[in-house]
Amino acid sequence: MTDLLSLGIAQLATELKNQKVAPVELVEEYISRINQINDELNAFLNFSPDAARRAAKIAEEEIKRGTYRGPLHGVPIGIKDLIDTSDMTTTYGSAIYRNHLPEKDATIVSLLREAGAIILGKTNLHEFALGVTNENEHFGATKNPWDTERIPGGSSGGSAAAVSASMCCAAVGTDTGGSIRIPSAFCGLVGLKPTYGRVSTAGVFPLSIGLDHVGPITRSAVDAALMLQVIAGYDPNDPRSLTTPVPDFSQYIGKTVERTRTTISSNLIPEYLDPQIESAYEKVISKIQSLGGEIMEKKLETSHLFDQVSTTLLLAEAAAQHSELLNKSSDKYGANVLQRFRAGQKITASQYIKALRSNEIIRREFEVLFESTDFLLTPSVQILPPRIGEHKISIGTKELDVVSCCVKFTRLANITGLPTIVIPFGYSTDGLPLSIQILGPRLHEPELLSFAHALEVATPELRNRHPQLH
Repeated sequence: MTDLLSLGIAQLATELKNQKVAPVELVEEYISRINQINDELNAFLNFSPDAARRAAKIAEEEIKRGTYRGPLHGVPIGIKDLIDTSDMTTTYGSAIYRNHLPEKDATIVSLLREAGAIILGKTNLHEFALGVTNENEHFGATKNPWDTERIPGGSSGGSAAAVSASMCCAAVGTDTGGSIRIPSAFCGLVGLKPTYGRVSTAGVFPLSIGLDHVGPITRSAVDAALMLQVIAGYDPNDPRSLTTPVPDFSQYIGKTVERTRTTISSNLIPEYLDPQIESAYEKVISKIQSLGGEIMEKKLETSHLFDQVSTTLLLAEAAAQHSELLNKSSDKYGANVLQRFRAGQKITASQYIKALRSNEIIRREFEVLFESTDFLLTPSVQILPPRIGEHKISIGTKELDVVSCCVKFTRLANITGLPTIVIPFGYSTDGLPLSIQILGPRLHEPELLSFAHALEVATPELRNRHPQLH
């Protein structure tokens, strides 16, 4: 890995703007890296080096003329293949759309192109984004760069694996139950799920429209802020898009943890939690306190509702979204994904309505919670990255379901629509990334990003390693 490939967006932006690094040179470094290791990791489904070279040449000429578009100008990124691109095949991770070329870019792709970002290609995903392992029956499993026998998490696993392995500087993912944050946690990255409606989903294949989000996967909180600045904003083509003005997401970067109020809740922590993840969680609590932050404990009365509400809403809406496609082409779905869609079809209207009403109670509790606290802290995941093909995992004497363990902490932010970030926080004894999750109040991404950045600055030793690939 060259020095250029180790730089994040913020670092590269300075180099590119000052013409110390040329976009053409940078893109060639990434193309070489992808050619070197993509066969091993299967992170990119569609890699377009010639298109990237053309975009890099244009970016280089613009910067030389003094037409600098901003921090993403000339920065190579990956796009999850659930998101439409007019010049690249978009499969949605499905054999049904293997040769599908959309008529136009998704809104976020248009925004990234306008900002001068260079799209290297489309990243692998769990089929139709309905899964957390990234074991795609049509295009093959994506492998975790930290241990290629393990999953990267999903459904944005290709995006996370690509960023972690320095195959792109940053990437875009989607998140309906944790699909940005789970792979970010398993791959040692920062993953941000913004407030519901903050980023347009127009041109993103829907899974569960009430829970779908789009957001960045990056190497730092600062980089996540820079990405979000470009892709956030009102979009008339998305009926769920917020009309709220877009703030400067970096405005609080540089503030300290001192005098922040962070809530922890013992009844969010399951009886069976990987001991090393539990240790990282306890360490971040201690670190916040040592930095002058206040830790508050509060029992969440609705915690027993989270799993059922999330499962019911997600599967029912996913099945409804896919009803026509399932009638026509169910034989072309992967077996593990088809089973989940069929489960969604069995959910009754009364069950769905009951889940909606329960979710109103959950959302109200969180509105009240954030009147007296700044953040809610949890682990990111319940387990370390499982091995590819592993459906059950043991913690102590207890055998647990892999999928349930992956979404244990993440799905809460989807049913509430709250902005949430995961950041790396150390390593296991086997050298696998550990991670913690921070939730904030609605529309408080600037404060959330600032808090995450302050923790990063205070603990550089917890994110100083890279995957050891060939």
